[in-house]
Amino acid sequence: MSCYEPGAIASTRHTCCTGRSWKAPELRLKSWDDLNKLWYVLLKEKNMLMTQHQMLNAQNLRFPNPERIPKVRKSMCRIKHVLTERAIEEPDPRRSAEMKRMINAL
Repeated sequence: MSCYEPGAIASTRHTCCTGRSWKAPELRLKSWDDLNKLWYVLLKEKNMLMTQHQMLNAQNLRFPNPERIPKVRKSMCRIKHVLTERAIEEPDPRRSAEMKRMINAL
């Protein structure tokens, strides 16, 4: 059973191995579009994890693998950092300002 299947939450015997957060040097190799797509994948993952956490808390159950939430948050922070670096390095001030507005909207 996968951690992402609905029945996985109820299983206390099942342990799920999770990956690590994205590192900034890895993110710097990705395009603006790829980082934007990854941001929304991570946002969806964070929302799913937070929903599961709240549902389990309401039932007085333990949330499995709570370390997943900080990993997702770290990755999201690092994406914003990398995008901000790119916006600062942009030579065109108008484009830089537009990039910064887009980053702040994330």
